[in-house]
Formats: sequence, structure tokens, C-alpha cells
Amino acid sequence: MSRSFSHSPEKSNKRTRWIFFVLFSALVVVHVQPVTSLQTTPPPTVFELEFPDFKLLPSSLPEITIPSSSVNQILLHVLKPAADNIDYGAIGTSINGQATAGISEIVTGNRGKTVKIDLKLRPGFELVTGRNTVEIWAQSRRGRRYYSSFIVKTANEHWNEDFTYEVQQPAGAKNEVPPQVILLEPQRAIQFPAALNRINLRISGIATVANSVSRVSVDGTNIQFKAGSEDSMRQLTRMANSERSVAFETTRTILRSAKQVIVEVEDKSGSITRLLIPVITKKPGVSAPPVGQKYALIIGISKYRNNSRGVQNLDYADKDARAIYEFLQQPAAGGFAPNNMLLLINEHATLAHIRDALTNFIAKAAINDLLLIFFAGHGAPDPLAPQNLYLITHDTSVEAMPQTALAMPELRRYVEQNIQSKRLVLLLDACHSAGVSTEVTRDLANNLTNLYLEKLLYQDEGRAIITSSDINERSRESQKWGNGHGVFTYYVLEGLKGEADTNRDRFVSVGELFRFVRHKVRSDTQFQQNPRMLTGDNEHLALSVARAR
Repeated sequence: MSRSFSHSPEKSNKRTRWIFFVLFSALVVVHVQPVTSLQTTPPPTVFELEFPDFKLLPSSLPEITIPSSSVNQILLHVLKPAADNIDYGAIGTSINGQATAGISEIVTGNRGKTVKIDLKLRPGFELVTGRNTVEIWAQSRRGRRYYSSFIVKTANEHWNEDFTYEVQQPAGAKNEVPPQVILLEPQRAIQFPAALNRINLRISGIATVANSVSRVSVDGTNIQFKAGSEDSMRQLTRMANSERSVAFETTRTILRSAKQVIVEVEDKSGSITRLLIPVITKKPGVSAPPVGQKYALIIGISKYRNNSRGVQNLDYADKDARAIYEFLQQPAAGGFAPNNMLLLINEHATLAHIRDALTNFIAKAAINDLLLIFFAGHGAPDPLAPQNLYLITHDTSVEAMPQTALAMPELRRYVEQNIQSKRLVLLLDACHSAGVSTEVTRDLANNLTNLYLEKLLYQDEGRAIITSSDINERSRESQKWGNGHGVFTYYVLEGLKGEADTNRDRFVSVGELFRFVRHKVRSDTQFQQNPRMLTGDNEHLALSVARAR
């Protein structure tokens, strides 16, 4: 006997649709869900920074603010699970570009490994008022590399490199911001005229505190203070506790025998900030033009070949370079001969052309000649390996920066091997912004380009390096500066034209130029951009002749 079964078309279609839905749902769960979770899960934290002096919790933030530079110990934590596969000898640290192996010990704890850095063990490692860098790198047993940099800012960023800052805080005030002080006058070390044994000095400034000011003194004598004015409030835009500010002003007689002038501000809790202004009594150096010929390599890059793939164009870097090039040929700048100058702008500033200039052109300057190098453009870390820093050329590719950008060690090698001149002045308007990015990384690391330019290129004898901004700061450019310039280059040009001639000897020296540029740039940017300088023995090297006044 046979049986036959029949199914209606409607039931078959329903069953087919149901089976398809189940299979499709399974595929979605298997294939889509893992991809979604990978995109939303951040990578695990490997490093944290801790300041036990201030009882601050460990932090992985790239920028950390501490009350003052009075730090005895820094802790750098290497966290599990990465720490379990990293040996002690595969961990390195540095502070402000200086390796700290000699003042460190590494211990193991519940959370992983900890590097204990004793800043008081040896001189030269103290944090400075302003911005500091702390770096850590490690490599696992399988060769995986880890790196992180931290910017450590003191609460008072408005420091003056000519002064020494000291902070004294009472017990129990470790997390409080000490008084912050800006001196408006003087703005540099006090230099005695050769023929005088005493001078009258005007001392004025602004101070902010966490509570209220109890005392302002100069060399131990209390002086009057009053609530800050509207003008002073504009100076305090980015200072903590700026709403509680006071202004002070006095005139003091300073004797030639004095070593320094001490300004102190104390708040009602007993915290004291002390500024030490050095007094220079030796015969001041006399500005003098260099002997020999003058050479200049000038590079400015606004247009980048890969601007649509991660390298942002700039507005005025090329204009900055051309303005410097044209000014140096004028009589006021000593009349650089055009044959002794090389200008590389935009598409001409490729990696190959810059390497050639750093090999052949800069070698033309003899031992007694002056060599000036100007660079305006991006300086940035490699987004894929942020411990590696570069100057970005016209043809740099973000995905291949080691092959297409100028690495810091490479730049140093060119300078060391090819420069004969004992007089080298570098004006570096780099780090205009983050500048480069790639979709491979979530965000960029701190930009330490200017720090390493100084560390790599500086020598005590014969080199002066002026950089446009401090660590991890953006160098600004706008139409408002000279109808289109970077603020740094604009004031370099104004200073060289004579505005920086503070001693009225008709010469603009390296030292005068820097102090003028620093003051103007900081004021114009509300202290958001702070030029840096190392002068070597070029403090009194004349760069231009000022107009008669």
C-alpha cells in the first residue's frame, strides 16, 4: 500500500522563510557582534603616572597639572596584564628628555611593576615651573613595544625662564595651588650699568591665590597690594584662581653688591611662592656683528602633498619663510648675499631636497661664518609610533613617516657632520598644530618636537636655538599678525627691524631678540604659546642693525 503526502504552497513558503530567518540571525550574531565590540572597546591602559608628594591618584591622562614643581618622587606604573610579560631591564624612563635610570628603581606590586624615580638623588632632574615631560617605554618578551608620554604642568604656567621659582607650603596643604605670580617689571635679570653702584628699580606684578593674599614683600619688606584691575585680569586668563587676584607695585633701591632681588607672596594658609631675580654686576657683553660671511637655509611649508590623507595644510608658513628670506638680504640684516641663501618652499621642500640642503648647502659656511637656519612647518610624532618625532616635509606620508619625514636623530646627524661654523642660529617655527593624523589611531600622543630639537641640536658653544612654542603647544598663525603670519615669525621680523633693541646700542642681539619675541608672543596669545631659547655663547651676537630712534 502506498501513501502520498501533499503540502500546500503557502505552508512551504512559511517554513522556508522561517529557516532563512534563523540562519541569517545566526550569521549576524557570529559575524557582526564581534566587529561591533572591537570598534567600541578601548585598548587597555599600560602606564600610569603618580605624584605621592601631592597625594594625587595614579593617572593615565596625557596631561596632568600639579600644584608646584616641588616634587621629590615620581611613580610610573606598568600595569597588568602587560607588566607580566615585561622584564625589569626592558623598561626605560626619562624626565624632560633626560634618562632617569641612575635615579630609579623598579619594584613589583599587586597591580604590576612600578618605577620609583627619586628626583633628589642627583642634581639636574628637578621639575621646572611650567611644563615638564615624563616618558616611559617598555618592550615585552615577544617584542611588542609600549610607549607613553605625559605633560606635567605646574599650576603656574606663566613662568619666566630668567627667574628662579621656589614654593614653600605648610603641612596639610599638599593639594592646594600655591600663590601664582607674574612679574610685569622687571621681565629679565637686573643688569647693572658699569658706572653705577646703585639703581632705582620699579617692581610690579600680579598674584593669585586659592583663598586670600596675606602678604607681598620685596627683599623682606612688606609692600602694599590691591585688587587686580581689568588689565591684570586679561593677563590672568588661564591662571587658576584668577578671580582672586591682586596687583602690586613698588620702587626699590638696589645696591651693586646685591646678588638677587626676592619677591614673595603668601596666602592666608601659609603657602609662599618666592621669585628670585638675579642681579648681574659684571660688565655687560657688547653686541657685535659676526665676522666672515653669512649663510641662510630657509624652509617654509604650507602646502602638503598628502593634505587629504592626514597632513593638514597651513596658511602662512611659506609666507613666513619668504619674509625672512627677503629681510635678511636688506642692509639692516647685514645684507646676506643671495648666492649664500637657499629658500625651499612648499613643493620644493621635499625630503630629498631638505636632505641635500643639510648635506651640501650648510657645509659651505666656514668656521668663522654665520649660519642661520629657519624652519616653518609641522613638527609631529609618528601616530603609529609616538616615541619617534619628525619634521614634516612636503611629501611626508602619515602611513610611512620613517621613510618620508625627517627624523630628529637624522637631523642631528646632518648638523653634527656637516656644519663647520662656530656661529649657528636656528629659528624653528614648528609644531603649528597636531598637524598629522591617521585613522589607525584613536588620538595623537603629546608633541615633544620642540623639546627634542633643543636636546639634540644644542651645544654650549656657538649655537642658539629659538623655538616658537613650548612642549605640546600649538604655534599660532593668523591674518591679524602682519596681514598673515605666524605670531612667532611676525615678532621675529619686528624684533630684527629694531623693536628688540632694548639697550639702544643700534644692534639687535640674539638675547634681545628672544626676550622681545617671548614677551610679545606670550602676551598676544594669553600665555597659550611660550617660545623657548638656548643661547649658548651667542647671547650678544648681533643679528641686525636697528633703525635710529
